Amino acid sequence: MISGTGVNGVAVHCLLLTQYLLSRGHRVLLLHRPDAWIGDRPGLEGAEKFVTTFGRSPKELIRVTRRLNQFEPDVLHTHMSSAHTYGMLARILSRRPVVATAHSSSLQLHWWFNNFVIATSPDAERHHVTVNRVRRSAMRMIPSFIDTSRFPVIAPEERAAARLTLGIDQGAFVIGCVGDICERKRQIDMVRALAVVLQREPSARLLLVGGHFKDYYAELQQVAADLGVTDRIIAPGSRNDVAALLAALDVFALVSRKESSPLAVLEAMSRGLPVIATDVGMLADFVAEGTTGHIVKVSDVAAISNHLLAFAADPERRQRMGDAAQLAARTRYDVAVLGPQTEQVLTEAAAIRNRPPFGFVAGLCGS
Repeated sequence: MISGTGVNGVAVHCLLLTQYLLSRGHRVLLLHRPDAWIGDRPGLEGAEKFVTTFGRSPKELIRVTRRLNQFEPDVLHTHMSSAHTYGMLARILSRRPVVATAHSSSLQLHWWFNNFVIATSPDAERHHVTVNRVRRSAMRMIPSFIDTSRFPVIAPEERAAARLTLGIDQGAFVIGCVGDICERKRQIDMVRALAVVLQREPSARLLLVGGHFKDYYAELQQVAADLGVTDRIIAPGSRNDVAALLAALDVFALVSRKESSPLAVLEAMSRGLPVIATDVGMLADFVAEGTTGHIVKVSDVAAISNHLLAFAADPERRQRMGDAAQLAARTRYDVAVLGPQTEQVLTEAAAIRNRPPFGFVAGLCGS
C-alpha cells in the first residue's frame, strides 16, 4: 500500500521493491490512489493493482477489506501516512501481519500496531523507539536503495550534451542539487556558498533541479540578487530527466537541515559524482568523509564553500572521490543488495499469526 500520488523517494522506493519482489516470483497486489505516479510505471505488469482513495469512510474501508480478502495476502507492507493507517486497521481487524516502512519521523499512533517497522536511517530508528514506543524487537533498519543501472557513470560526451542543453559553458565548474526548493533543503546556503566560490572560480554555476516552493524560492531569488549571482544560477523546475541533468555536474551538494535517506544523493554517487552533504539522516552513512565527498554541519556556508573551492581547483580529486562514490552506490545501496533484506523482513512477518481483537468485523467484509 502506498498513499502518495507524486514522484518522490518513497514512490521510487516502492516501485523498485515491487519490481524486485515480482522478479523473485512473489504475487503482489499494489494499492494506490487514483492517478498516482506509480500506477502506470513500466515493470509492474506482473502486479495486480487496486485503486483506493485511502478514505476513512466505512464504505471505502469495506471495499478495500473485500479486495484484500479476495487476494489473501501473507503480509501487508505500507508506505506513507494514510497507507500506514489502513495497515493499522488491518492489523486490528485481522490476523494479517503488517510491515510499515518509515520514510520519515513523525508522532503517530499507527506505528505501534505494526509487526515490524523498517526505518531507513538510524535517526528514524531511534525516533520510533523513543517517541512512538515501537518495540526494539520490531524495528529493522534498511537504507533506501536505487537501481544503479539507471544511473551509469557519466561519459564525457554525455556531460558535453547536458551542458549544451542547459546553456552552460563546457569549461564551467558546475555544482548541482536535486530536490524541491524549500526551507528544509536550504538551497539558500548553496547560493551563499556560490557567491564565495565565484570570487576565486568565476566559471562556477549552480544548477537547482526541483519544484519551487513559492515563498522560499522568492527569498532565494532575493538573496541571489543581493549577492549578485542571479545569472550564475539555473533553476529549471521539477524534471523527469534527472539522470540526464546530473551529467552536467562536477559536484553534487545536498545541504538540508532534515533528511532521512535521500535517493538524490545515491543517484549522484552512482553517476560518479563526489558529494557534499549535511550531517543529517543517513547522509553521513551514504557519504564517506574524505573518500566519496564531505560532510558538513547544517548552515556551515564556510565549510561548504571551502570544499567546493578545493574541488574546483583539483579535477583529479573530483575524479578520485567520484570513482569511490559510484563504487559505494553499486556495492552498498543497489536494490539487488538491499531488496533481499526487505524480502527477509516480509518473509519473517508472513510467519506471524496475530490475535485480532475485532477479527469478526473483517469477516463481515468478505467477498
